[in-house]
Order: sequence, then C-alpha cells, then structure tokens
Amino acid sequence: MYVLADVPKDILEILDDVIKEKALSPINGDLAGNIKHEYSIPRGKAAVSPMLMHMVVKHKEKYPNFFKKAHSTLNYKACEVELFNLWVNFQKKYEFNPPHVHDGLFSFVIWHKVPFKMEDERARLPNISEPDFRAGMFAFFFSDPSGRITQEALPVDNSWEGKVALFPASLNHCVYPFYTSDEYRVSISGNIGFKI
Repeated sequence: MYVLADVPKDILEILDDVIKEKALSPINGDLAGNIKHEYSIPRGKAAVSPMLMHMVVKHKEKYPNFFKKAHSTLNYKACEVELFNLWVNFQKKYEFNPPHVHDGLFSFVIWHKVPFKMEDERARLPNISEPDFRAGMFAFFFSDPSGRITQEALPVDNSWEGKVALFPASLNHCVYPFYTSDEYRVSISGNIGFKI
C-alpha cells in the first residue's frame, strides 16, 4: 500500500545542502530508530512538500478506499493535508529501525545515500535463502487474509538513491541493518497529516 517515485534532482540538491548544516537539532528521543545520528530538518519542508502532496494524490488514486476510511473518521467533507515534520537519519552499519508506525496520515522515506550494493550484502551470507534474506532492506509488515503477519522487503541499495516511498503512517515498517560499508546510509523521512 505504498507509492514510489523519483525525487527531482533540484530537490535532492536542496536536501543535500540542508543536511550538511552544522547546527542540526537531534531528534532521537522522538524516533524509534536504534540510530545515533537523527536530526530534525524543518528547513527542508518547503522543498519536498509540493512533491509529497502530488504523491498523496497518486496514493489516493491507487488506493481510494484507504483515503475514504481515513477521511470518514474525521467526518469532514473536504480536508487538506500538510507535511508537519521532517528529519534525516545517518545510519551506520549494524544500526537499525525496529518495526514501528508513525503519527499522521502518511509517512515517507527518501533514500538520499545508500553506500552498499545488495549483491555484496547477499555475498556475506550465501546460505540464506531468498525469502529469508533481509540485510540492508526496508520492509513493510501486513496481515494476510488468515491473520498471519507477512512482510514485503524492498532491496534498497545504491540503485535506490533518489527514490521516495509514500505509505500510510499506520503501516508497520522497519529498516534492517547493513554490514558491508563503513559509510552512512542517509535517509530523509517525515509525516503528513490532515490540516485541522
């Protein structure tokens, strides 16, 4: 229940400047990540907000029932959404984000820099079968019709740099640790909610 897109180059360049600021505010206490370097970046909101609002429309077109259910809980005839927070994670190898959900209606992740190749991660553990291999992946958790928890793991590596995924904030997801690079995996995330 997510939509993927490519982030325009000019937005990536603005975000690159924003995350290089020296006085970023730590936000670790507000996030689920087992990650040392997590920072609020409100200055980037203006750059990403129009792209994200377009993705909300795409999500509404692809999954109309989700938006109707969320919309009906508020009993409003018309509601606007807005980006209400934005942060950056600088994730080192072995760090991870456990399964968690976010606040709001939608959440998103922009893979800004991914310093490894999935083939290298796989080569570390050649005896792990394909359905069970998770190193370096971003995963969504769903209940199947029988009630079992299943997951859809995205093989996010350096080929995913500059991509963004938008998904319901209530959708459980996690980020598995990676092992084959000493550089940071840099991702930018935030939450979108109804203007009330």
